Amino acid sequence: MAPRNMNSLKNKDIHKQNKRKKRARIIIRNLPFQITQDSLKEYFGKYGKIEEVKILIKPDGKPVGCGFIQFNHVQSAAKAIHYANLKPLQGRSIVVDWAIPKHKFNKNKEEDIKDENNVDVNIKKEPDEYEDDDKSMIQPIEEINLSNNSNESMDVSDKEDEEHMEDLSEEEYQNIKNEEVIEEFLEDKVDDEDKNMTKNSKCISNDVQEGKTVFLKNVPFSVKNEELKKYMEQFGPVYYALICVDSLTEHSKGTAFVKFKNIEDAEKCLSAGTELHLRDAILEAHRALHKNDITNKNNLKHQKVKDSRNLYLVKEGVIMAGSPAAVGVSATDMAKRLQLERWKSQILRNLNMFVSRVRLVVQNLPASLDDAKLRLIFKKYSGSKAIIKEARIMRDLKNIDSKGVGRSKEYAFVTFTKHEDALKALRAINNNPNIFTPHKRPIVAFSIENRIMVNAKQRRIQKSQARNPLYLGNKDQGQNKNGNKMHLIEETKIEDKKELENDKKSFSGVKSKPGETKIRSKFNLKNQGILHSKITKKEKKAAKHDHSRKTKLEKAKKELKTKQVAKRVDAEEVNFNKLVNSYKNKLLALGPTRSK
Repeated sequence: MAPRNMNSLKNKDIHKQNKRKKRARIIIRNLPFQITQDSLKEYFGKYGKIEEVKILIKPDGKPVGCGFIQFNHVQSAAKAIHYANLKPLQGRSIVVDWAIPKHKFNKNKEEDIKDENNVDVNIKKEPDEYEDDDKSMIQPIEEINLSNNSNESMDVSDKEDEEHMEDLSEEEYQNIKNEEVIEEFLEDKVDDEDKNMTKNSKCISNDVQEGKTVFLKNVPFSVKNEELKKYMEQFGPVYYALICVDSLTEHSKGTAFVKFKNIEDAEKCLSAGTELHLRDAILEAHRALHKNDITNKNNLKHQKVKDSRNLYLVKEGVIMAGSPAAVGVSATDMAKRLQLERWKSQILRNLNMFVSRVRLVVQNLPASLDDAKLRLIFKKYSGSKAIIKEARIMRDLKNIDSKGVGRSKEYAFVTFTKHEDALKALRAINNNPNIFTPHKRPIVAFSIENRIMVNAKQRRIQKSQARNPLYLGNKDQGQNKNGNKMHLIEETKIEDKKELENDKKSFSGVKSKPGETKIRSKFNLKNQGILHSKITKKEKKAAKHDHSRKTKLEKAKKELKTKQVAKRVDAEEVNFNKLVNSYKNKLLALGPTRSK
């Protein structure tokens, strides 16, 4: 396994080097026919170090007017294209461009042929200028290697080029244009190397599965492979140490891979932590991952939004102006709510502040309310299984009454053991008009805590518990005595979630969702206040209108009743008068008869 991996790594390195060389290769067209390789190298040498110069000629010795230059760096090639393109060289303006691979050249040529099929082009032949010049100045596809290699490598490359020339017959070049000549000689050797490398690249690497490979971050940019390998050998023998290099700039990325011969040595390196110091830099060691695992990990990161501060709970219980929950809320209560939201957005800029999942803060309390009554209210609305650890009203100890109790600051803290119980109590009590009065409703929200203070408090509690010999701790808690305890806990959690989802009240306000961490801006809060004041004014006008209408109706009813009573009285009087008159008439009629 070891030699095969080493061979594959060497082949990969060679393939990468060839690819980099390809990128630093340029083509020069419209060259003067009398130009030599030395003069071409001298002209382009000012732009950077040159590894190879090649001038193309036909089999009959006539020059093509085209050549290739291989630079050592891509930047040098880019500089040459920028400054030398369309510039005169020995009386002719040369065209300098990037050299493209053979398959791309063929593809582009086929597309050009398709476009030119329906177009008649008259080609004007140019007289050959090379006939009067010395033919001995240009050798058949001679290759000059300037990278300080041995003469043997130069001879081998020359032989390979001559073999290519022998394989091609003169008949094939009788009607060939300059572009077709370029096509024959363009990247022949590189294509052969690519074919060999594709065979070698099929070897599947098992470095990640073996668990011997470590990925390093924060590697100094000046560190080389050998130096890194020597440094990592403190943990054990190393197969290889490769620094990741950018493909364009060819500079270090600041990361590297190191493969150990033993898994134990790799584990030692991973457990070293911050002890890895190289050139005043602390290296970060991670287990090497497969490409697919990295992409999956990145996708999961995008899906799962990290919210270690529970910022999504800030929105829980917020009353939006114009919503059903805002109906009947007084202007003073709404102004207080908006002021609290502004304070939250301001204080949460501090990264040490977080939103507690189990502690609630209750605002807008009556001055007469005490701790016991507050606990009873929350116990009633949070459920029978809920455990309240703390229910405390904050008081001003400087302002004490006759009983020695400080004056209430009209806000309190209530702490639960479970998040579900706290959430249920919040949704049941927040903005509830039936607890105190409709005009002064309780404002309940999750408390914002300081992580530094909470950690300090936790440390104090742990110290006091450690000093207390009678403290037994929570050793027996969480033991699965009957085997079904954990299952029952999971079932109760599911039931609590279902109850919370079904428990929808019109006055409870906005319900928070994990992932939604954006807090409303000051502009939005200001608009909310303006909108709610407009709505409350409309509600007041409507209420006044209804009240005046009711009073008018009541007055009208009273008037009708008085009129009806008056009519009844008048009718009775008329009847009574009639009776009296009838009796009078009868008496008058009887009076004279008795006197006779």
